[in-house]
Amino acid sequence: MAKHLRARLKLTLYPDLVFWACFFTLNLLLFLPWYLLNRETTTWLPISFSLTWAPVDVVQSLALRRENLDPFRLNAEITLLVALWVLVRWIRRPLKSRGTFRRFFLALYFAVWSYYLYESVMLSLYQIEPVFYSQYRLLLDGIPFVVRSLQLPLVFYAATAFALLAGAVLIGRLVRALLDVTLVERLGKGSKVGLAMITLLVLASAFKYQDSLANPQMVVSSFAYKLQTNIADSIQARRHLDAFDNKAAQSAYDYSAYHLLETPHIYLIFVESYGSVLYKRPDYRKAYTSLLSQLQRQLRQGGWHVTSTLSEAPTWGGGSWMSYTSALFGVRIDNHSQYLSLIDRYQSGAYPDLGHYLKTQGYEYARVSSLSDQLEEQELLEQKKFYGVDRWLQYSNLGYQGSLYGWGPAPPDQYVLHFAHQAIISRASRPVFLFFITQNSHYPWVPLPKLADDWRTLNSSTSEHPALLIDPIPHEVRRQNYLNSIEYELEFLTDFILQEGDEKSIFVLIGDHQPQRVSRRSDGFDTPIHIISKDAAFVDLFLSYGFVRGLTVQDYTPRMHHESFYSMFVRALLAQYGQDIKTLPTFLPDGIPLEASMNANQF
Repeated sequence: MAKHLRARLKLTLYPDLVFWACFFTLNLLLFLPWYLLNRETTTWLPISFSLTWAPVDVVQSLALRRENLDPFRLNAEITLLVALWVLVRWIRRPLKSRGTFRRFFLALYFAVWSYYLYESVMLSLYQIEPVFYSQYRLLLDGIPFVVRSLQLPLVFYAATAFALLAGAVLIGRLVRALLDVTLVERLGKGSKVGLAMITLLVLASAFKYQDSLANPQMVVSSFAYKLQTNIADSIQARRHLDAFDNKAAQSAYDYSAYHLLETPHIYLIFVESYGSVLYKRPDYRKAYTSLLSQLQRQLRQGGWHVTSTLSEAPTWGGGSWMSYTSALFGVRIDNHSQYLSLIDRYQSGAYPDLGHYLKTQGYEYARVSSLSDQLEEQELLEQKKFYGVDRWLQYSNLGYQGSLYGWGPAPPDQYVLHFAHQAIISRASRPVFLFFITQNSHYPWVPLPKLADDWRTLNSSTSEHPALLIDPIPHEVRRQNYLNSIEYELEFLTDFILQEGDEKSIFVLIGDHQPQRVSRRSDGFDTPIHIISKDAAFVDLFLSYGFVRGLTVQDYTPRMHHESFYSMFVRALLAQYGQDIKTLPTFLPDGIPLEASMNANQF
């Protein structure tokens, strides 16, 4: 009782100080996740003043909009509710209404905070706008997978639960203090005038900018406008999916009249997190291009020819399955709901993708998944039907007993690819189309396996364990870890090509998306792609699509999209190895958009 009285005394002694401290803290907590997820590229203070700044620029940055992702901003709904409670006396007069108002305020606050957290994650880690319809399945399916992959101890989850509970208690106390009737009635005239001016700013912003209040860069943001925008985008995304009826794809990718006279082995290897950020940072560019020069010399000495360019991926920072499916299917898939919808549609009938076409030309379609967290039997069956894979190696098929690394976790990529080559291609009686996505270059990029002279020696137990995804390490260390992982991937892949590639083998190395945490939206969505073969004439065919000779590109503008790879690659195969080809099939630089059939039905 005495403790409660002392707390009440503090409220009444310093009402203005307590009120503003609670008000600004509650607003700050809403935007704190946005700042924390971008703290390497933002500053805590709203702006850094400069002598070159005009006064109007300072006012605009402080009161309207700023690029810096600091947490010193206002939520419109919370501000308006506080203003009503403080400035309209009759609202707080009835005793019964006080508890109801406080409970409503608290419920709304937690709803706003949850949405802002969700928005921060989508925009910061994946550079995509929050759209419920496109992401709810991603969250439902992804969270359990992430939890399994992290393999965190129970104490971590206990600490997280405690932190959330403590945060909820803190917010509850801040709200109780902010809405305390005794405190509000003792507020000075200056505080009420200040609150009224802030409220006018919020109302003016809502009146003038409206939908812009959904933009997190605005100083005043609105939960209602964010929700409205999200719902509208969700409806539009659903319409695009409903419009897709397969006719456009079946027509565009009908290659039944085109046949290959020669059928070289094809390796389509997606390099996890292999992004153009490697060209965009001076320190990365210097180390990366030096590595490429070294590897290019090795390939040239081995008789291999290379062309390269940058390709715009449909995703950023994650969602590898959407990226490589876009390339295989020739359709842009930029959200998880689109991907799941296509899987559902093509369980009974085949989509005319690259794998299915190559199968009609006598190829065996093989795929390797090295994550120790394997697909369940039913999910694996659905995936095999969807992609049309003939043979799918999972972790349990790799005969691996050694250390696991990084995300998943997974064996060394060097071991996995060599094992797959020995198990499938070296024993194949027909040409093979092998698809593989690396895992050791997946965040968090540590620990990293060592390159081995003999890949078989990697299959031995050691004391290494996967690193925690949330390891609190300095940003510069994280950046170096990423570069190390890419160097590992490119070095082992070059070594693999030199050892296992034959005279007609074709290797396609392509990035799936930009890496999280060490790149920014301004770096773009593009990733490197390399076409490697001993057939110089085949490799040179890609020059007409914007590729350049060698592993290094000089122009950092993407020359293609992932969804254009399918038609481009088939045209190159037919041009070099086709039988009686008079006219090549059409090149589709943008693939087939999901809404193509909807547009076709309108005309």
